[in-house]
Amino acid sequence: MPAFATADVAGPQVPASDVLLEVSADTDAPYVQARLRYRVRVLARVPLRDATLSDPVAQGALVRRIGTDRRFDVEQDGRRYRVSERLYVVVAERAGRLTIAGPRLTAAVPERALQGNRSDALVERRAVVTRRAPDLVLQVRPAPVAARSPWLPAESVSISEHWEQEPEEVRVGEPLERRIVIEAAGVAASALPLPEMPAVRGLRVYSHAPQHQSAQIGDDLKVTTTLRQTLVPILPGILTVPEVRLPWWNLGLDQAHQASVPARQWLVVGESAASPEALAASGRETWRQRFITQAGADAWGLATLPLGLGLAALTAWLLRRLGRGRLRAEGAMKAGAPASAPAAVPTAAWVRRFRRACEQNDAVAARTALAAWAASQSGRVVGDRLGALLEARGAGAAERALIRTLDDQVYGAGKAVSGTWQGAELLAALRPFLEGNRPAPDEAEEACLPPLFPKSSNG
Repeated sequence: MPAFATADVAGPQVPASDVLLEVSADTDAPYVQARLRYRVRVLARVPLRDATLSDPVAQGALVRRIGTDRRFDVEQDGRRYRVSERLYVVVAERAGRLTIAGPRLTAAVPERALQGNRSDALVERRAVVTRRAPDLVLQVRPAPVAARSPWLPAESVSISEHWEQEPEEVRVGEPLERRIVIEAAGVAASALPLPEMPAVRGLRVYSHAPQHQSAQIGDDLKVTTTLRQTLVPILPGILTVPEVRLPWWNLGLDQAHQASVPARQWLVVGESAASPEALAASGRETWRQRFITQAGADAWGLATLPLGLGLAALTAWLLRRLGRGRLRAEGAMKAGAPASAPAAVPTAAWVRRFRRACEQNDAVAARTALAAWAASQSGRVVGDRLGALLEARGAGAAERALIRTLDDQVYGAGKAVSGTWQGAELLAALRPFLEGNRPAPDEAEEACLPPLFPKSSNG
């Protein structure tokens, strides 16, 4: 079949109703720095050739085209049109009046289409059509008073954390790898603020460069930001990793929201880091350590020699007094004086260990956590007060029976095979009592530990 030549020559005018150019926006009063969806639609009842469509322009705003053109049919005013829709994102940089200049469409329409397709000419004659969309005038609002800083307007925001391995026991100097994932819809990656983690005593945090991934979901933008952190405990004791908060403004509901990850608390075991910085930060450096540090700095000169000798004599006298006090304390302990209690540990730390042990069906770890919980509640280590403490909190015969089953598994002479004990029932029964806040009464009877202590969970 031979090809037909084409030529643009003067011809009939294209009726205004045959080719329409429309623009629209989500709202005429967007917030500053909030994304605004701006749509351009070309509606045509006749075929268009060599069509070009310019981009909208807005002074004081960022304009970005997203996605690809959509094509569909629509009926309007009793006429059927073929529609081409193009989507833009507009972000106003400041509050006040914003004018979006409409785009311009230029295309050619075959003359035969205007004559009802009745044309036998070898040269296709075409009529040029030009349309310009109207300008949109918007009133950009400032951030509302109820919004918190940093200002983040979005459709939705979520935040979650993921650990490379959930630690059963946290030790000084062992790194913990954490990933914080932020997912936001209706916001660009450049506008997404990163949450800041406050300084934590006894913890060093090493942050890696954030990673951003942008995508289009439907007719909106979605960004996923991943923050990688390495957390290194440097002091023993109770370590609290603070919650991560990211305030944002819900554009759909027009109100303040907050995405967050709850705080975590661990018991850190081991010795303090040996660096001078860690010792100074811990607040636990003794006067003898400070004396050795000053002496090691070679700060003593001939002019201060008498003072140095005096301090040395004072140090020797203090050490002798301390040694006598320690001998008296050892004698009192041999005579039957009760030992002092260890430092108090928050109930949540032992409850968390008990829960994990039950979930892993580790009877030895579960019994150890229960004993430690009882000691922390009683305030002194004089035996296992577990039974009396639970009775004081309302536990009954069913709970006591479950504890006896656990003791048979752990301490009994005929221990069951490792792995046969199931901790779900015990966890469900004791968790309400362990998480209670009522202190145990001093008059509760003290029970004794079974005489045989386990050496390992495998027995």
